[in-house]
Amino acid sequence: MNTVVFTRNRQRRMRVDRQEIIRLAARALARLRSRLETLGIILVNDAQIAGYNERFHRRAGPTDILTFAYEGMGELIISTEQAIANARRFRTTPRRELALYIVHGILHLHGHDDLTPAKRRNMRAAERRLLKALL
Repeated sequence: MNTVVFTRNRQRRMRVDRQEIIRLAARALARLRSRLETLGIILVNDAQIAGYNERFHRRAGPTDILTFAYEGMGELIISTEQAIANARRFRTTPRRELALYIVHGILHLHGHDDLTPAKRRNMRAAERRLLKALL
């Protein structure tokens, strides 16, 4: 099944190649044999994601990614400001950090979670495997 992937760029801090994001997500979904019909990837700034984080998770402040699953659909809301800050922190590039967030969100949509240390280790390993295959 080919998932329809679309993006919305609602931020101005980071220059992004929306087609590259779509290709990366589509390849990740194909490797996972995804049954999702549609995946939306929304790029926002810290203020926007902080609002969503408060509204949907009752947590104050920005986060890197929020993942929402609907019937046959998934939505990833990603803060590019967090990608830039974390790229500096972890000595990588904002582009790679953004790819990590996309893979992380897609894995959440396919049953992975990171709520316990053991599950977090498993999810990190899955992220590394998928990123290695995609980048």
